Amino acid sequence: MPLSKLLQCHNNLGFFRVVAALMVIYGHAPAFVAHEQRFDVVAELLGFDYAGSLAVKFFFLLSGLLITNSLLAQPRLGSFLIKRAARIFPGLLVCLCVTVFFVGPLFTSLEFSAYFRHSQTWQYLLHNILLYPMQWYLPGVFNEGMSSVVNGSLWTLPLEVICYLSAALFYYVILMHHRGIACVILIGIIAVIFCGTSLWPSGLIKFKESLLLGGCFCIGSLTAILQRHLILGIKGVIVGVVAAFLLWHTPLQQVAFYCVFFYTCLYLSGTSFFTRFLRLPGDPSYGIYIYGFVIQQCIANTFPTQGILSHQITAAIIATAAGYLSWYLVEEPALSFIKKIKFTGGAS
Repeated sequence: MPLSKLLQCHNNLGFFRVVAALMVIYGHAPAFVAHEQRFDVVAELLGFDYAGSLAVKFFFLLSGLLITNSLLAQPRLGSFLIKRAARIFPGLLVCLCVTVFFVGPLFTSLEFSAYFRHSQTWQYLLHNILLYPMQWYLPGVFNEGMSSVVNGSLWTLPLEVICYLSAALFYYVILMHHRGIACVILIGIIAVIFCGTSLWPSGLIKFKESLLLGGCFCIGSLTAILQRHLILGIKGVIVGVVAAFLLWHTPLQQVAFYCVFFYTCLYLSGTSFFTRFLRLPGDPSYGIYIYGFVIQQCIANTFPTQGILSHQITAAIIATAAGYLSWYLVEEPALSFIKKIKFTGGAS
């Protein structure tokens, strides 16, 4: 199947988004359960990544593909920016309000009035909805646990917005005029990020994970540009796996794996088994992601002796419920409202 056909809604990428969001919960669990030996199946298999990080990289791979495809299909900057904002900020605002006004008072060690008088409470709400500078703590909240970070998963959202804006700038400056040059530039960026670690200035090393996520976004963007030339099939999966195996323990190891991993997910998302039997209602993946960490904090601080497997299952169930509530009560209505404005000409 050509990738261009897959992107015309002949896919079940929503299933993979949900799996990735749940993988983040699985990957974060060892940070909340101190009394059990840490084990991560992805880390054991790969050695250079773990489940939560791989899941986030998948989100950026997919985001690069879908965002660039959106620009190629409808290159209208105002509509693009409004739709991206509607996808991120309504759900985030409600999540922050739930955290500040419900979770915070329940788990703070301060008096109720002192909690709401504290400047940090309102800074958490204000700065995090603006995505700058990100605030990780609420006064007296989760101080008894292994970490007092309230919602560590939010760290990727500013980077996601930067990628959105960069994709729009890249499209209007280069891509819409010279696709060939755009491909060469993206390949160069990907090569530098994944293979040129030794060339990075020392000050950039601490931002390695952020740069890798940006590199994954670029891989997704390059995939979107080349969609008419990419055929998804089991032969491609086999060739990719063999190539990744041959490139293992070389500077191309990581980028080869992420490309093959992404290609395989795209291929599977278009197979009849996934499209017919594993299609989920709605899209709870974003809600699962933004609520997962704070839910795990609540569980870990309420049941400090709970085993890691029980923690993972409990958090996954609650986060999935939160994800569906976020989708049906906040995210879908916001997106529908934007589509209605667009239909009447307000968001064109």
